[in-house]
Amino acid sequence: MGRRVGLIVSHCCHGLTNIASTFRPILDSEGRVFAALAGQPKDANWALVHTGAAAAMDCVQEQISFQQKEQDHRRGMYPALSVGVSYGGGQKAVGNLVNSAPHSKALRSLLLDPNIKRIANFGNAAMQLIAPKLYAYYEDTVQALRLWNKKLEFNFSNNVFGAATFNFGPKVVTEPHTDRQNLPFGFCAITALGNYNPEEDGHLVLWDLGLVIEFPPGSTILIPSAILKHSNTAVQGSGRRLSFTQYSAGGLFRWVECGFQTQ
Repeated sequence: MGRRVGLIVSHCCHGLTNIASTFRPILDSEGRVFAALAGQPKDANWALVHTGAAAAMDCVQEQISFQQKEQDHRRGMYPALSVGVSYGGGQKAVGNLVNSAPHSKALRSLLLDPNIKRIANFGNAAMQLIAPKLYAYYEDTVQALRLWNKKLEFNFSNNVFGAATFNFGPKVVTEPHTDRQNLPFGFCAITALGNYNPEEDGHLVLWDLGLVIEFPPGSTILIPSAILKHSNTAVQGSGRRLSFTQYSAGGLFRWVECGFQTQ
């Protein structure tokens, strides 16, 4: 156990859970699933998939520049770009997230990358498995929005998440935070990418639960990120860590339920 992880465990947390490639639900006191360590698909070629996704992100990062606000934000000090459909943060209606022309081109290339598509589909399927009723709520909302405005550009077909964020490396470290604009009882699918020793580095910390979780590259975890304070530990030495997240703003659901208007 690394020194940083040891300090976290000694101050607030119960210990380490090694997710490796194994699916593990996290239950509340009444036995309800409210988070899940989805792990990795049982696919002998999955290492090629997640390393390919990381390589695609590295390639894009080399071709574009980032504004200061895209590199230093409340989640940490690392480059990040978001894409998809959202509502909140000053938007007057549900709409597509706005990026500069170079960033939009780069994001389109990432969304078309077959490896990133597979990772996105795995996160989507994991949510459908662990929370079918919640998944149906997401699906109905996305379908309603598509019918309401055909100009909305969702990231992937047959995927219920509204938006995604690419957290570029080389060493993504998120500060303890909640994603307060996301659906409070919804899920954020977080996929770790890169090349690091998961036994020592890159752990996911769920502060409210007192859990420190080993998070190997290529693995996915689903959490209600709007209500659970979370962060990840640093990657040491030559290790590299990136991540890809999928989520939906709570405003999407309110917009539909209010008849496609504000409250």
